[in-house]
Amino acid sequence: MMRLIDLARGGDRAAEDELFQFLHVRFLCIAKRRIGEKDAEDLAQDACLTVLQKYKSLPDNEHLEAWAYNILRNKIGNYLQGRLLKPHSGVTGKLSGYPLEPQAKQSDPMLRSVLTGCLRKLYRVYPRYARAINLSHQGYGTVEICRRMAITPNHLYVMLNRCRKMLRECIESGKLSNE
Repeated sequence: MMRLIDLARGGDRAAEDELFQFLHVRFLCIAKRRIGEKDAEDLAQDACLTVLQKYKSLPDNEHLEAWAYNILRNKIGNYLQGRLLKPHSGVTGKLSGYPLEPQAKQSDPMLRSVLTGCLRKLYRVYPRYARAINLSHQGYGTVEICRRMAITPNHLYVMLNRCRKMLRECIESGKLSNE
């Protein structure tokens, strides 16, 4: 692998093609396991394109493979976040779509299963956060959620922001922080 990277960096087009074919096959397998067949090919190609654009600027060949897998992990996390989590758009009104989009809730059973598991973990570790996000998902507005939980709107926004970050981490890694 190191020799292949050196040749590719040196301008050997065949070595570069072989390197990215090697990465693409592995990226595709990982993406299919994490997000399913539907968008795995696009995500794997997008990750390979990012690696191709930036790999020559890396100072150290030894860590190229780990760096490339990290790019894929970030692409998968961004994909899942875009499908499942949507930040609120303002300080007033309802917090609808926080954290689930209605179409994402029903469209992909695998993603729904992952999110359900993460929500259960969140409820065990942080029941107040889970209650706040549940009320928000049910369509209650900021004022009503704050009244029911006896908190200020700022406290609610902090709770929902932390909850969104914890869910993102859980979706990406399978674990909640402080679990």
